[in-house]
Amino acid sequence: MTDINQVRPSKKEEDFDVKKVLTRFLARWKFYLISFIVILILSFLFVRYSTPLYKVHAQVLIEDNSGKSGSSSSTSFAETNMLQDFSGMFDLQNNVYNEMAILQTEDLLEKTVNYLKLNISYYKRGDIRDIEIFNKAPFKIDFTPVSDSILLTEFEVNFPDSGRSSKFTIEATDDTFKGTANFGDTIKTPVGKICLLRTGMPFTDNMYKFTVNSVAAVIVDIQKNMLISIPDDQTTVVQVDYNTNVPRKGETVIGQLINEYMSRNLTEKNEISDSTIAFINSRIGLVSGDLSSIETDIEHFKQHNNLADIGAQSQLLVQNTSTYYQKLNEVEVQLNVITTMINYLTDEKNNNRPVPALLTTDPTFLQLMEQYNALVLQRERLSLTVKENNPISTNINTQIRNVRSDLIKSLQSQEKALEISRDKLQQQNKQIAGEIQNVPVQEREYVDLSREKDVKQALYLYLLQKKEETAITRASTIPNASIIQQPKSEYLPYFPNKILIGLAAILLSFIFPTGWIIMKQLLSNRIISREDITGQTSIPIIAEIGHYDGEGILNMKEGGRTPVAEQFRVFRTNMDFLTKQKVCPVVLITSTISGEGKSFISSSLASVYAYGGKKVLLMEMDLRKPKLSAMLGLPNETGFTSYIIDNKPVSDYIKVLPETPNVFFLNSGLVPPNPAELLMSEKMPEFFSEIKSQFDVIIIDTAPIGAVTDAQLLSKYADACLYVMRQGYSYKNSIDFINELVETARMEKLYLVVNDVKKNSTYRYGYGYGYGYGYGYVYGEKNKKGIKNKRRSSNRKKQVYK
Repeated sequence: MTDINQVRPSKKEEDFDVKKVLTRFLARWKFYLISFIVILILSFLFVRYSTPLYKVHAQVLIEDNSGKSGSSSSTSFAETNMLQDFSGMFDLQNNVYNEMAILQTEDLLEKTVNYLKLNISYYKRGDIRDIEIFNKAPFKIDFTPVSDSILLTEFEVNFPDSGRSSKFTIEATDDTFKGTANFGDTIKTPVGKICLLRTGMPFTDNMYKFTVNSVAAVIVDIQKNMLISIPDDQTTVVQVDYNTNVPRKGETVIGQLINEYMSRNLTEKNEISDSTIAFINSRIGLVSGDLSSIETDIEHFKQHNNLADIGAQSQLLVQNTSTYYQKLNEVEVQLNVITTMINYLTDEKNNNRPVPALLTTDPTFLQLMEQYNALVLQRERLSLTVKENNPISTNINTQIRNVRSDLIKSLQSQEKALEISRDKLQQQNKQIAGEIQNVPVQEREYVDLSREKDVKQALYLYLLQKKEETAITRASTIPNASIIQQPKSEYLPYFPNKILIGLAAILLSFIFPTGWIIMKQLLSNRIISREDITGQTSIPIIAEIGHYDGEGILNMKEGGRTPVAEQFRVFRTNMDFLTKQKVCPVVLITSTISGEGKSFISSSLASVYAYGGKKVLLMEMDLRKPKLSAMLGLPNETGFTSYIIDNKPVSDYIKVLPETPNVFFLNSGLVPPNPAELLMSEKMPEFFSEIKSQFDVIIIDTAPIGAVTDAQLLSKYADACLYVMRQGYSYKNSIDFINELVETARMEKLYLVVNDVKKNSTYRYGYGYGYGYGYGYVYGEKNKKGIKNKRRSSNRKKQVYK
């Protein structure tokens, strides 16, 4: 056997052992099984009673007309019919992202909530959770809130006889209201007035619930559960997704929202047509009055001058001047229209209205007009989402003012050009008039009246034509969006996902126990496994004793075949190899702290030696806190301290243990004030020399070496020093202290004994024979049944060694 002096503490470097790691966790298989069952049950209950959530999908195609406006602005008035000319004003540019923003505006959502009355929800009572019933409730609520910011309030309604009676009881779940009423009665509650009406649906239960909430809160909830996106950047398709626990309700909400959006879009498109029709109607009234006045003048003129047919008299004049009259009429009509449009643009009342196109064919004016109308509509859209003082809104207002100024300048330029043309035509007409001075005065007056009549009649017919064209365009206007996929809910809920939750449950049933085991080992500062010792020191472990449930010293006669007894036999055999050359080996047993089981190890080892026929002296040398006497049930009035002080022989203080033959016991005696000085007495060498000549084995139970130096003082008389460590009790840092003892040579021939290795523990990780059958006894601790070990009777007679 290698001498202990040659063994020095070192860190043991070992390769990673997968088998050890797996065995550490497999030893806790019951913990894994319980965790798996518990988590599986919890996951089943979660899936069973969770509220399922469904996804509702819809798709809207946004028609992009951005490429059509340019062609209409470049087409002349004479080359294009009136219907195409007016429809060109309505081909507004569409931005898909703007339409997505409009779909999410609170204005549309508020209209949807109010139309469907989504601020009121109906529920049927369930065993675990209430089930929302949408459009299937046997009653409906007419609700008038006290304010726009009420909190969510839940009411329970109890219908006696399943609704066959007109009476019912209503109660708020927050105990703020309770009352009884009939169908049709108006009930005043803290949140508003409520009136219950029948819907005709059958009552399936006596108890129902409904909730009332503010419209703003419902809008926020819809916005949180709705996602609007573009699935493909190459298209103008908008995808609308909505999460809901009631599929039919989700489909209805999304469908109504899209309908409100398309209705708003159609109304926006008709604004220009409505503005044009209103303008034309006002002009038709004025022109009609002027035309009626002129026709009356002609009629009076003919009656006054007795003229029946003056055409023959002025045929030649009309033929010569018809060309100039026609040109002059066209110029007069255009001047009248331009003057009207200038007045329209300069009137501040029309700042927020689109500009109608009537007669002008100037391409620059038409382009400016379309730009102006587009800016006006864009400002109206922004007013839904931004405030007036927003930089974007301010910028658009500035652009509108600039374009409006350009429009006025363009019209004024056209007006000047037409006035010049009119003056030239009038001058030419004067020249012709001079040539026909011989025409009767009546004819000339009649021609003037006819010419004025023709101008007014042409303008009147033009306005009537425009009115009809605008009405046709308005009737044929369709929204720039169409539904290509109606709102449809998925068949299966996306939450809870049974497969995902099942896999997560299986995974968690392994993660939780594994994490707990790892954290427990990482955070534990106690010695749990054999590696906690062998990995920190090279001092050999001479014995490993299991958990012991008995009381007192190990009785080899009664429990000689127990696993703990067999472990002590192995212990004795190992000690024989260590001390085989010694006539009377002295074995010193110590530990770091109290409670690690050194007294149990000392007494039980003595019993094993005695059972093998050896004369054993068991010495209680823990002079400060002796426990061995109490454990053996012996009085401790005299002992080692009495021997050192008195001059009597040591045999006067040695007792025989009658229940354990061949085991002799030396008490510590009364606790002295100076234990260390007694152990350094000059009588110590003589004392050991005397007792070694009388016994086969001497076992010394000393004080814990981590607290006092008694064990170090006695170690020079020992042939083997045993250091007891207890699984789950001894601290890991005590190994550093053991290494220091060996490195500094303060204690030689040192070996380790591991006590209280429990059954099914991870101490060995499945290697070697079963160390989990015994328990290291320590006096004063509770046994397995929770009964504290009692001290044996102290009335036993003193046995003197002979």
